[in-house]
Amino acid sequence: MRRIKNTFSTLLKPSLFKAVFKNQVTEERTYFILTILTGVIAGVVAVALNKSVHVLTDFFNSDQPFTLRTTLLAGTAIFISGWLTTRKFPSTAGSGIPGVRVALAVYHGKISIGSTIAKFFTTILSLSSGFSLGREGPTVAIASGFGSALGSYFHLSKNKVKALVAVGASGGIAAAFNTPISAVVFTLEEIIGDLNAKMLGSIIISSVVASVTAILLTGDTHPFVELNYKLNSVSELIFYLFIGISAALVGPLWVKSVLAVRKYNLRLLFGHKLTNIMLTFLIIAVISHLNPKVLGSGHHTIREALLSLILDWRVLLGIFSLKFIATALSYGSNVSGGLFMPTLLMGATLGSLVGALGENLFPELVTNSGAFAIVGMGAYFAAVIRAPMTSVLIVFELTRDYNIILPLMIANGTAYLISLHIQKGSVYEMISEQDGIHLPSHEDNEVLETLHIEDAMITDVYTLEASLTIQKASELIEDKKYSGFPVVKKGELVGMVSSNDILACVTKGDLDREIFVISERKVITVYPDQSLLVAFHKLRRFHVSRLPVVSRVNRRKVLGIITAENIASKFGYHVTHEDDDENTGLKS
Repeated sequence: MRRIKNTFSTLLKPSLFKAVFKNQVTEERTYFILTILTGVIAGVVAVALNKSVHVLTDFFNSDQPFTLRTTLLAGTAIFISGWLTTRKFPSTAGSGIPGVRVALAVYHGKISIGSTIAKFFTTILSLSSGFSLGREGPTVAIASGFGSALGSYFHLSKNKVKALVAVGASGGIAAAFNTPISAVVFTLEEIIGDLNAKMLGSIIISSVVASVTAILLTGDTHPFVELNYKLNSVSELIFYLFIGISAALVGPLWVKSVLAVRKYNLRLLFGHKLTNIMLTFLIIAVISHLNPKVLGSGHHTIREALLSLILDWRVLLGIFSLKFIATALSYGSNVSGGLFMPTLLMGATLGSLVGALGENLFPELVTNSGAFAIVGMGAYFAAVIRAPMTSVLIVFELTRDYNIILPLMIANGTAYLISLHIQKGSVYEMISEQDGIHLPSHEDNEVLETLHIEDAMITDVYTLEASLTIQKASELIEDKKYSGFPVVKKGELVGMVSSNDILACVTKGDLDREIFVISERKVITVYPDQSLLVAFHKLRRFHVSRLPVVSRVNRRKVLGIITAENIASKFGYHVTHEDDDENTGLKS
């Protein structure tokens, strides 16, 4: 029995497990398996967060006007959450999405597993206390943390670890909302900042796996109802345009309110973050007596708005105003919690408010105020989160109504474009900037993506004929300060030869051989229409100093040559190095 126990102990050692795993499969297969595993974990995390928050919320009764019992129990929960966040695990503050972006941009995807686990518990405690926050952002952060931990545990490359972070983010959104398509687009649009990301396939897999896992654990319960919306008149589109304009004005105002709360908390309370969290809790307790619909994420209130159960514009205005204040205070306090669902609630009440006013003034045009709630959700999301494609898809997936797409696109596009002129960055970018962290913008990659190789390459290339002898070639390159040359035969590329290889043959006295014999036949090439990022990648990956630029019609036809120095010069810089001229392989 002891022998069997020792055998199992040996087999379960992490080092042996990793060694066996790495020996049996390639990194790509390991990454594929971890992608699926991360998706499953994301689904489990989303369900566990949701169930835990609901259980504690019901126990505290923190979705109703606060009593003395609720205040004591919920206050204890938020105190523990705030203490953990402010004293032990600072990275658990906020939604966690800015932290994921920082991890990708600065730390090569490394996220502490301790902070990840702490984020799970601080989020449960803070959300069950009645704070006006959601669980979707923290779900993204936690799932990303587990993806990072798995990648690091199996010693994957930095790129694969970063990819697993993105995979976790996508799975977190998909499982939290049951919206796999939106999860993919949001991850590419906001987390990675690149809609052409190479990890698209794994992100899709994770989103589907996470969504299926959540459904298997909870049942196929769709978040909201289908409205079967129908556009009765083209004139109705004017109201949707007005929703977009309203969201574009109010959305940035809310972001500025969050920034102001964070700024004044630090200035007035001199950095006493836990005190700030507890004062915010007391304000939330007071607000609960004004309107308890403001408490929590607001999922049930959104359903009421979509079903047109709240029609009085004064009630809608009150809910929106209180939710605006409560969410700004809650998110500005830096307690653990996200803003996806509260943002959607503010948008739903704003849209319903426009619909209610329109129904009073133009009853013949406005017939379904629930549709205005849907459009308001998307428009406000676009104005705050600044993910225009996600804002359309997530609302569509949540409601599953194809007919709402046109009004949704009109309102979201309007909200996004106008809000850009009022405030450039999203709420995540602005908070990171306030904390002194400058996340990479979309323009950082667009500069290289929009510039092509043909914009920087040199077209006057010095080539060597394949039939030249080494002696003749050495004479021709004697006054050429290049490190390598394209070798051509009848004008077509057949190889590359370095000046060092030619000189080595001269030293050995091997002068009669053709340079084609000593040339490298497997030539790494690029095309003129590819982006400069492709050239950078190949120069680094293959450890070469220059790349022949060839035609897509004929890969043997040399159109030019490009080096790192050419790319740098395109941006107005000059690489200074004693061997720069020798590394170009082209005419000066």
